[in-house]
Amino acid sequence: MFGYVLHESLIQFPKVLTSTEISKRLKIGYKAASLLKRRFQLFCSDQLPKYKDLTYNALNDQFKDFLLPPNENKDISKKMANKPYVCVDTAVLYSAGERANKGRKRYSSKGATSSIYLSPKLGGKQVGTLVQTIGVKNGPVFFTSVPNQKAETLGPIIKDHIPTSSALFSDLGYSWLWGVYRNHRTVNHSARSKDNRFRWARNRYSKNGIHSQVAEGNNRLLKTAFASYGWIRPEYSTLYLNEFSFIKNANVFGLDVLVDSGLSRKLFASNRRWLREEPVKIRSKRSLLEQYSHLLTKNIML
Repeated sequence: MFGYVLHESLIQFPKVLTSTEISKRLKIGYKAASLLKRRFQLFCSDQLPKYKDLTYNALNDQFKDFLLPPNENKDISKKMANKPYVCVDTAVLYSAGERANKGRKRYSSKGATSSIYLSPKLGGKQVGTLVQTIGVKNGPVFFTSVPNQKAETLGPIIKDHIPTSSALFSDLGYSWLWGVYRNHRTVNHSARSKDNRFRWARNRYSKNGIHSQVAEGNNRLLKTAFASYGWIRPEYSTLYLNEFSFIKNANVFGLDVLVDSGLSRKLFASNRRWLREEPVKIRSKRSLLEQYSHLLTKNIML
């Protein structure tokens, strides 16, 4: 049954496999399906650091001696065309609006944090989930549940996943990363147009090849997928996000890297053929046990 959950999660991605679906397909009770789902999430949480280390080493190798031009107004599109640059952003899952607050005002007047907490008059309980997204162009993504958007909260997470030499793009909310990442660039999402006929500038999403669309695209993917759950408790959000990150990265890297070492240097090569072809084995018509029989001998799936 565990192998079935792993197999279905891989081939159904980006759709998530809910406990209700597991219960109906395996003809087991909902309680047993929930327990199986939780065990699978623990498995994903246990294996996800391997993908994180793999990504960290690959980025460190790619950007070891890399340096962006000091002039921030210079277009870097051609320079970054074949580079696995990183984008960071935050997203809110299951926000608490005025309806959830029984008509009261939200927790605070501004910021994404105001969307995940109830009004202080209702106890200030957290009902939504704030997600820190770290996405690599044409590569892996890592979602982390965070309580707020403060630098002391997000900084250690980003530094733990991304080497300081990497090209890192974000919006102005991450301006404090300048002192840590030498190749950090930002785009102003609040840029105003110089033409009085228009409110917003045309380049407020992408300017000189700098954008955060990799992270924003993954945020959209996450929100669409998590709509199948309806709602999850914030205290369990880390397990759900680790599961989704693991399945996403397994479709990028494949499963062989979990038991084989020494592949990190070839993952983000300028020639993307290996990155495109290798994970196709997961989507083959052959059974997962036939493709990855060696996993059984190494006690990865059991």
